[in-house]
Amino acid sequence: MEFLGEIERGWEYVCTHYKPGQIEIAGITLAQIIGFVIPAVVYLLIDLLFPEFSAKHKIQSTRRQPTTAQIWHCIKISMFNQIWVVMLHAMAIYFTGLEHSLLIMDPRLPSLKILAMDFLFGLVAREVSFYYVHRALHHPSIYVYIHNMHHKYTAPISFAAEYAHPIEHIFANILPIVLPLTLKGTHFLSLMAFTIFELWEAAADHSGYDFFKLPPTSIHDLHHEKFRVNYSTLGIMDWIHGTHVVGWDRPKRKEAEQKSN
Repeated sequence: MEFLGEIERGWEYVCTHYKPGQIEIAGITLAQIIGFVIPAVVYLLIDLLFPEFSAKHKIQSTRRQPTTAQIWHCIKISMFNQIWVVMLHAMAIYFTGLEHSLLIMDPRLPSLKILAMDFLFGLVAREVSFYYVHRALHHPSIYVYIHNMHHKYTAPISFAAEYAHPIEHIFANILPIVLPLTLKGTHFLSLMAFTIFELWEAAADHSGYDFFKLPPTSIHDLHHEKFRVNYSTLGIMDWIHGTHVVGWDRPKRKEAEQKSN
C-alpha cells in the first residue's frame, strides 16, 4: 500500500504543478515509448540476436521472414508515425489551450473498479470499431491505396504494427483505442493504462511469436498470412460475422463470378 501511496502523491504533484495539456503531451509520449517502442525493440532483438530460437518459435516459417533492409524500412516508417502523431496531438493542444482536457485530470487515483470498467469498455469498443474500420480498409476500392502498405509484411515483425499509411494509422490504429474512452470522459490514467496495454498487444500480435498462447497473436498473424480472414483483434466480431475461417468469402466470390458470366 505504501507503493500505491507514493504513486498517488506523485500523480497529485503532477496535477498540481503542470497544466492538463502538458500532462497529455507527456502522457502520450510515455505511452508510445513504454507500450510500443520498448516491447517492439525487445521482440526485434529476439529476431536478430537469437536466430535459432527465433526460427523455432516463429509462427510462420523462416523463409517468409523479412530481410534486414525490409526490417530497417519498417522501423523508420513506424517511428515516423509515432513522431508525427505526438506532434499533431501537441499542436492541437497548443491551439486549444494547455488549460483544457477532455479527460478527467483528478489528482486522486481512479479506483480499481473504475479502472476495470474503463478497461472492459475500451476492449469492447475497440473490438467493434476496429473490425468495421479494418473491413472497410480491405474493400477493393480502398485497399490498394491505403491498407496494402500495411500488408507488405506477410510474416509481420513487431514494428509492423504501426507500419501504415497515415490515414490508416489515424482511423485504425489510434481512434479505436483513444476515441471511445475520451468520449466517455474517463480518467486520464485509465486511458493511459489502456493505451499502453493496447500498444503492447499490437507489438505482440505482429511479433510473429505466440509465447503466451493468447488468441489475438495467432489470429492477427493468420490475417497477415492469408489477408481475407480475422479482421478483429480478439476474434469476437469475426465469430459473429463468420469471418474467422479461411475461405469464408469463397461462396460469395463464386456466386459473383457466375452472375458476371
